[in-house]
Amino acid sequence: MPRRPAPLPARVAALAGAIALATAPASARADETFGVSFAIAEEEKKPVQPDAWVEAQLTAAERLFGPIGVHFRWTHRKALATEHTRLETRRDRDVLEGQLEPGVVNVFIVASLRDVDDPALTRMGVCWRRGNEGKPYLVVSAVARPTVLAHELGHFFGNAHSPVPDNIMSYDRSGADVFFDDAQMRRVRVWSKKHVAERWLHPLGVAKFLP
Repeated sequence: MPRRPAPLPARVAALAGAIALATAPASARADETFGVSFAIAEEEKKPVQPDAWVEAQLTAAERLFGPIGVHFRWTHRKALATEHTRLETRRDRDVLEGQLEPGVVNVFIVASLRDVDDPALTRMGVCWRRGNEGKPYLVVSAVARPTVLAHELGHFFGNAHSPVPDNIMSYDRSGADVFFDDAQMRRVRVWSKKHVAERWLHPLGVAKFLP
């Protein structure tokens, strides 16, 4: 179960401290590396995507987050039970909360992911939480393009969607390189400190992910 949220004054103080650290001069900031747990669905006793596909998603995320000072290391790998291979409803997403690993970014790779607001559609990924206070976790479909994990990590670290083409938080792509803008990068730094202050993430050190 997720850790019970801290009382409001403590959470406000933690966020204030996070903002102060994240907005400090670059020379005063240390890079942070966070572990990532991948739970990978299987069909016919085979993963819906091989490890190389997962590593490509993580490498794309590292290219975007690394310059911000946030890095990722694949620390956990486990098979996702058959009943979670295809997520059709909100409840299907909610029940994944019981499989979260502590202190890391949790990512579930599934065969398909239904849009719960428009069941006629499917999605490539989602940043999800059960209720307003639950710990966020990511779900990525096996049909996702290489930057979908990076997009969902953008949500995990506080960024909303963007209308700017080729911004990583936008759905509009021209084929150019994707990017974060300055405000989004500042927000990633703030939220990385916030997640640490609230003990949702435990930094591993400065070592970077290497595929």
